[in-house]
Amino acid sequence: MNKMNKIALSIAIVGVFVAGCATVNSSVSDESLSLRKANVQNENTIKLHKVTYAEAAPGNAKTIERSYDNAPPLIPHSVDGLVPITKNNNSCLGCHMPEVAPSVHATAIPKSHFMNFRPTELIAKNVKLIKKGKIVARPNGGANDVFATPTHGKLYAGRYNCTQCHVVQSNAKPLVGNTFTPDYMNKKQMNQSNLINTFDQGVNTVK
Repeated sequence: MNKMNKIALSIAIVGVFVAGCATVNSSVSDESLSLRKANVQNENTIKLHKVTYAEAAPGNAKTIERSYDNAPPLIPHSVDGLVPITKNNNSCLGCHMPEVAPSVHATAIPKSHFMNFRPTELIAKNVKLIKKGKIVARPNGGANDVFATPTHGKLYAGRYNCTQCHVVQSNAKPLVGNTFTPDYMNKKQMNQSNLINTFDQGVNTVK
């Protein structure tokens, strides 16, 4: 095949491809692109389904099983009057701090929230590593190590926004079905956290 024939063949292939794309695009409706089966170009006619959120008062709600090992627990109770949360006003701490939670039957904030995993200075002699649940000195840590420094009982500032991970539940029906079933490594993890002990799972900390 000479050079001109190769060019002609290439042009023909491109033409078929473009024509095919045009045919496909012309047969796709806006409604088929949307999970709501609605026009994605105009939302003025869309009517949202009315949903209600958890109404039980804190302390009167049933704990929701976690979605997987160490998943952030869902909020089973109403958050009326508790949000928005700011770094200077966090009503969640009134019940969920470890020293208070047992007496009010609340889920205690886990140990991982009282650690700083983003220390600003990794001075060799002060670097700490979470390993098998214990904080041990790691003077010559490698790139794969998990560094942390304790906050000595004070909630780490980066964790103040509780609703960034913990969310209140509504009765909305999912647009896409989900048949996922968690397979817990330990059945106790259905309602508690051991993340502080498993942060380095799968990480080689032996040099």
